[in-house]
Amino acid sequence: MPKSANGHPQWALIAALLAATFFRARPLLENRFHPDEALYAWFARLIGAGHDVLLAGPLVDKPPLAFYLGGLGMALIGGHEFAARLPAFFASLISVALIFQLGKKLYDARTGLLAAGLLALSPFAILFAITVFIDPLVTAFSLWGLWMTRVKSPRWAAVAFSLAFAAKQSALFFLPLALAFVFLTLPARAGLNDALKTVWRHARFWLAGLILTTLLLLAWDAARQPLISFWDQGYSDNAPNRLIRANEVLPRANAWLELLSYATASALLNALFVIGLPVLLIRQAHRPARAALVDFLLASYLLVYLAAYWLLAFNVWDRYLVQIVPLILLLLARVLWRVADSLWRIANSLWPQLSRGNYPLSAIGYLLPLVFCFILLPSSLTAAQSGYPIGGDHGAYDGIDDAARFLNALPYGTVLYDHWLSWLWNFYLFDGPVYVSWFPTPDALTTDLQAFGRASPRYIAIPSWEADIEIRAAAARAGFHFVAAHTAFRRDGSVSLRVYQIVPDAP
Repeated sequence: MPKSANGHPQWALIAALLAATFFRARPLLENRFHPDEALYAWFARLIGAGHDVLLAGPLVDKPPLAFYLGGLGMALIGGHEFAARLPAFFASLISVALIFQLGKKLYDARTGLLAAGLLALSPFAILFAITVFIDPLVTAFSLWGLWMTRVKSPRWAAVAFSLAFAAKQSALFFLPLALAFVFLTLPARAGLNDALKTVWRHARFWLAGLILTTLLLLAWDAARQPLISFWDQGYSDNAPNRLIRANEVLPRANAWLELLSYATASALLNALFVIGLPVLLIRQAHRPARAALVDFLLASYLLVYLAAYWLLAFNVWDRYLVQIVPLILLLLARVLWRVADSLWRIANSLWPQLSRGNYPLSAIGYLLPLVFCFILLPSSLTAAQSGYPIGGDHGAYDGIDDAARFLNALPYGTVLYDHWLSWLWNFYLFDGPVYVSWFPTPDALTTDLQAFGRASPRYIAIPSWEADIEIRAAAARAGFHFVAAHTAFRRDGSVSLRVYQIVPDAP
């Protein structure tokens, strides 16, 4: 490769960060919340408004750091979607810089730069950066911890991993990889005693940080006096508790592979990775070096991580892959640089004058990786237009904000019956005049209308994907009927949901 390809051009990292900002900012306010996003945003809004700072009322299944960060943003700039999305947005941008630093330390500056460019343009990273999901925040903290581990700064690594754990329990999955990175810091001929001392020097800070964080979380959970501890709720909601069945093996494998493909959403880059990574690992097995060891380490970690989510009955949710996408792209950068190296050698053998640096074509050392980034641009643009089915909502809940504006203009004491959208209403009708009354069955709606239906105005909002025959029949049994009050639409012009006023039948 030409000498300049191993430099550290600050402009390249700045360009990656600018590209990351552009592609993430463009769709930042385009989509409404996914129900899980609305739940997390509601938690943050309760904190930011001072209504329930300890989250004593709702069922919580995650540690609270992300909710408090979101609550701080809402307290400063208002309780809206933009404020709720800022933690993930900035965490995603910071992750671009962190993967550069990690790649530079594990390999070299050129690998870190290409990995940063790939992460900046990754559809997966773009579409999760505009959500309220906690995973981008955990990813940033964890990448910071890995980088600090690699630069032999165990105190800061402990801070980073503790913050990640305070945001989501799955942050602990990064600790085995961090422990492996500790061994990379050892001299080539280090003895067993030296290795154990080095491991303990790092691990004692990690343990101290995690123990302190756990004690703080236990104190927070005790202070809120919940019906169910967030530890128990988190285990109940997320623990797989079994291996997958035989008839689930192929469908789950296909589902996970499809989600993984959106790391680049490029058939060419995905094919280069699938073919190139085994070739890279096999060729390096005969010439072991520190970089080769890192390749095997990252590949093994990713294989175990994916196998666990495949073979244990975890939900097949795209958010579970957010934490490993940067590591996948780091290995992809390694593969792409090998491709660029090979093409450079071929070109130099055909045109030896290239290596003399007297012709513009000598820039091939940078141009080839740049070409790979340009290959990713169509996928990035599609992601910026919410064109891939990953991340948050992409239109199903369009119009929820319009319906909320209508409902928030109704008199105080108005009741909105709901069976489908409670988490969304909790956020979009926050502090409004409407009381949301959830009913589990049509019969429960009948009972409530018979008891309280004439006490105050009653409404119901029915999503377009739900049939309303049973609900209308339930109201009719109580002596009520529906009157159309408002219709909300999606961006494509289709009906999103209809709001009806429930009025008594004529005597």
